[in-house]
Amino acid sequence: MKRQQSREESMRGIKDAAVRLFASRGYANTSLEDVATAAGFTKGAVYYYFKSKERLLLNVLQDIEARSIDKTVASVNSLDGTVLEKMLEFSKLHGRWAAESPDDLAILMMMSIETARMKAKNGVRTRVRAFYSKMEGLLTDLIEQGKARGELPARFATAETVTATIAHHDGNMLLWYRSGCDATVGRRLTASARHRLEQLFGESSHSAGARRERRKEQVCDGTVVGAS
Repeated sequence: MKRQQSREESMRGIKDAAVRLFASRGYANTSLEDVATAAGFTKGAVYYYFKSKERLLLNVLQDIEARSIDKTVASVNSLDGTVLEKMLEFSKLHGRWAAESPDDLAILMMMSIETARMKAKNGVRTRVRAFYSKMEGLLTDLIEQGKARGELPARFATAETVTATIAHHDGNMLLWYRSGCDATVGRRLTASARHRLEQLFGESSHSAGARRERRKEQVCDGTVVGAS
């Protein structure tokens, strides 16, 4: 048991050092020797646990995925609320993750850019894409659930809204990080994100509700039903 604990603690210490260095220097400018020195290990020990710098990065990205999007997906899916309430929860939780782990955010942004134009199969690119695939899947599911429950109109543009929401999310994250993680900028961007989601999903929900009420009135009046 102690040996297992020692192994896990060693790997965690190495990954923590890698996160700090990858975020501050960049992946390309950080060597395994740098990571070893920062973590208090020999270069051989780092090789023993991770085999290569890319394997270390993949482990770091997997941890980032677990404490960000995986945690967010689980929390949002456990929430009993409207599509707007769940979208607001998504925005809040991811904002909290960035505020608590800005180095995570820096690594994700940098690796998104560095691997974007890679055409060959690449493990890091695949890992980054998996992160965004989970985000896209969550947002798509929320919108489709909203449409199924009548909170959103049937013709609501799911794919376009998901793309726009991710673009707004990433833009806000970049603006906040570029500000030096300024708290005032963060609060302003949080308010902006909330306002946008309330406009988009609040107004759509209101419109869908109004259409349902009109249909009920048409049934009661004996007029034609089914027009949207």
